[in-house]
Amino acid sequence: MSISLDTPEDIANWLRRHFVGQTFGCVRFWQFALVRPNDQFFQLASVTLAGDRLDLHLRHADGQGEAGVVSVWQPMGLSPRPHGVALSAAARLSWGNSEAWQAGEGQYRIRTPRGEGGFAIEGAPALTLEC
Repeated sequence: MSISLDTPEDIANWLRRHFVGQTFGCVRFWQFALVRPNDQFFQLASVTLAGDRLDLHLRHADGQGEAGVVSVWQPMGLSPRPHGVALSAAARLSWGNSEAWQAGEGQYRIRTPRGEGGFAIEGAPALTLEC
């Protein structure tokens, strides 16, 4: 399925209608896995907007508490996928102690509790939530 949703409002509304309650086991910022795939499972609990920032409120899929909020500044290009959803572009992303941001043409930087580095985007979506 291919759709073109490029405003934070349209993206938020689509996620509320079609993705709230979905279970996924991998969160990636530009293909960098913040959690080992399927090490934990999450559900999208709710979606809020604050200006151009999209906040995805996550809970653990087993119902045992909140998993935090993935924040996406200037999200663009929502793409449903067979096993999840992706956003093609963003200016910045954060989740807990991890954050990533565009750093020049075709580059991003990421900071996690394990360290910081810079990488080429190479066509990777800014955010991926997938099983």
